[in-house]
Amino acid sequence: MFSTGEWNRRVQAALDWIAHSIRVTGARGSSHSFSIWTGWAAAYPETTGYLLETLYDYATFFPERNLRGLAKSQADWLLTTQLPNGAFPAGKVDAPPRPSVFNSTQILIGLTRHCIEQPGTDIPRYQAAMQRTIDWLISIQEPDGAWRSAAYVNGFVPAYYTRAVWGVLAANSLLRDENLDAAMHKALDYYSRLFLPNGAVRHWGFYPGKPAFTHTIAYTLEGFWESARLLGHPDIRDKIVCSADRLLCVWQKKGRLAGRFDENWRGDYSFRCATGHAQLSVFYDKLFSATGQIKYKEASEGMLAEIMKCQHLKAPSGFRGALPGSAPVWGKYLRFRYPNWATKFFLDAMFRRRPEPC
Repeated sequence: MFSTGEWNRRVQAALDWIAHSIRVTGARGSSHSFSIWTGWAAAYPETTGYLLETLYDYATFFPERNLRGLAKSQADWLLTTQLPNGAFPAGKVDAPPRPSVFNSTQILIGLTRHCIEQPGTDIPRYQAAMQRTIDWLISIQEPDGAWRSAAYVNGFVPAYYTRAVWGVLAANSLLRDENLDAAMHKALDYYSRLFLPNGAVRHWGFYPGKPAFTHTIAYTLEGFWESARLLGHPDIRDKIVCSADRLLCVWQKKGRLAGRFDENWRGDYSFRCATGHAQLSVFYDKLFSATGQIKYKEASEGMLAEIMKCQHLKAPSGFRGALPGSAPVWGKYLRFRYPNWATKFFLDAMFRRRPEPC
């Protein structure tokens, strides 16, 4: 797909940008995004949380960067943002703190990886913090398995909460709470009822009744895939394959993906959601690894190739090495901004194509 030299240049530039996004906050979280108009935003705990996985992935590959040390410093900082009830906050650190189900679970993903990567005497402190988060999540989970409070949109239960289920299950791989699997079975059963006959998933966007960016579509699909794997639900994984195939047919028919789709697969092709492209590249590569079907490998590589051209390798430091939310940058997802999670998911996709060691 590309040479080792090109892979190295693009990955190094992206890692430079991530490191810079942490430096600009005084190492207290990764900046939410860089805006062409207003510069660097305040730190964003949620995406700093799952950024830990990416830093640890590359730590062995580039030991000279001390990415392990950077990841530990951010894990330590994340614990300072935890709210008294055990939740982690929604939004950036300059906003009034309010608890968030989704953000809390994404931070659990990162803290779980941190505990695996850096075992030692300090780990009980992290595990205690994670247990408090789990206790809060279970306390507000409703009898049907859904989370309706502490939501991005008050009262709305989006399908991309499948990734929240995944976050809880990831944490439970360390905490080993026997009651959690049953609670997450109930949650996954609730979200699995949102599948539509055409392969789409009801409520997989940020707002009820609105088209979904490929960002939240990818959240939904990968969340289902990983949660079903961990809980042993082959029937749900079969449904996800059907959804993935339908999206693949849309992509092949049009020659590219829309930036967002409604539940009837009608797309807005005025832009690409670069963030979603990167996530879908990861997701389709996971399908390829599980099934061996070459069409998924081709989809993964094709979606990554479409957005590689969005990465600026010669540009001012605010966006050199980063990916924009949308392509073109004035598209409808995070206009004129370079969110840290777009670059995080780009790095994740690139890591799955890392060169073989000599």
